[in-house]
Amino acid sequence: MAATLARNLQLYVGRVAWTVGQKELKEYFTQFGPVKKIRLPWNKDTGFHKQYAIVQYRTEEGMNNALGRDMHLLEGNKMVVQRKQLNANSSEQFRRGLADQNALQ
Repeated sequence: MAATLARNLQLYVGRVAWTVGQKELKEYFTQFGPVKKIRLPWNKDTGFHKQYAIVQYRTEEGMNNALGRDMHLLEGNKMVVQRKQLNANSSEQFRRGLADQNALQ
């Protein structure tokens, strides 16, 4: 249950400028509420991040404050911010399914 709640407190942030790192993202999104974790995936072939991030808040209020802002501008780049959608292919759901399957055997 706690993992589901934590997942619901995640935002997808797209169009992240190349010059922005985890530190800058955390500083920016902390203005809306306490941030638990920032995930900024990197492309191992290019050495650059993939221009999107996942921001996980500690509180629903912080997440809603971020969603309530009309425009998110960081280092001159307008970012896209939306609630992260749950999907059936999530690794957490996959692991949970394996655990359930192993319990049945």
